[in-house]
Amino acid sequence: MSIRLFSRNQEREQFERLAAENERQVYAVCYHMMGNREDAQDCAQEAMLRAFKAFGSFRRDASFTTWITRIAMNACTDALRKRRPAASLDAMREETNFDVPDTAPTAYARLVQKERMRLLREGLDQLPEEMRRMIVLRDMRGMAYDEIAETLELPLGTVKSRVNRAREKLGGILQKSSELFSSQSV
Repeated sequence: MSIRLFSRNQEREQFERLAAENERQVYAVCYHMMGNREDAQDCAQEAMLRAFKAFGSFRRDASFTTWITRIAMNACTDALRKRRPAASLDAMREETNFDVPDTAPTAYARLVQKERMRLLREGLDQLPEEMRRMIVLRDMRGMAYDEIAETLELPLGTVKSRVNRAREKLGGILQKSSELFSSQSV
């Protein structure tokens, strides 16, 4: 019995180490999906709890990061389904000052940049959840296609096509304000 207890302690210690290494990643994914600090903290905590409970079934040959990111995405999806409408990215910008750095410090350039960000957040809010997920993972979190495929348990080609479709849909939404997104606008 003491041997089994020792292996459980080792497993718990291994989980705690891996979870600590991935805590920021989990929170960041939750934050981008949920759009505000409180919901992101709740989802990140839920993801960690789910991961702890399922750690015995974690395949050690897989990446812990992609495994726990998948759990975090599922926790966010569950939370988003419980609340509608979709999360607002306005709160995210206000909480984190999510504006892209301005290279031209003129008042006009700052105004145009803020309007671009507002339109981009509105565009993301209009995307279906699956498309927003693809944009968040690929373009906001910078995950590689193969990491996304492993995280979401999808074929690589499916991920690439879904990212492309999400970008096209977002581009169509943003096209209404195309003058703000052309390279000659500022």
